[in-house]
Amino acid sequence: MQLVEVMVAAAIFSAASGSSLQLWSTAAGNSHQLEHRQQLVERMELDRLQLQAHWRRALVSEPGCSISRERWMAAAEAMPVPPQLQRELVISDQMDALQVRWRAEADPTLQRERLFTAAGMGLCQAEAPLTDRQVEEVQP
Repeated sequence: MQLVEVMVAAAIFSAASGSSLQLWSTAAGNSHQLEHRQQLVERMELDRLQLQAHWRRALVSEPGCSISRERWMAAAEAMPVPPQLQRELVISDQMDALQVRWRAEADPTLQRERLFTAAGMGLCQAEAPLTDRQVEEVQP
């Protein structure tokens, strides 16, 4: 084999190795970013579940299923926000609803929103269902 052939083969091998290494590095970086994003999504979901459980324990609904805005906010602010997340509480136009927005500090495009109501969380006292006799007494 001549020196020129060896040098051309070495150059091709070096270029192929460098390209392969660059592709591998890019794939590993993307995989790491995707894993980090998934962890943030899981943190948001865990915070939502913890916040919901805290509200169920802390908020005792009065008859008529009305919870004041102050109680919603106080109960929500009592729960600490997980690291790397921002939680925003917005009182909805509806009287008994609270909208919660979660954002990732590192990735502003990653956000979740959820609307909570007392009825939706099962905090309202249910009335006793009608009996057969009560239904039969209803006249059209």
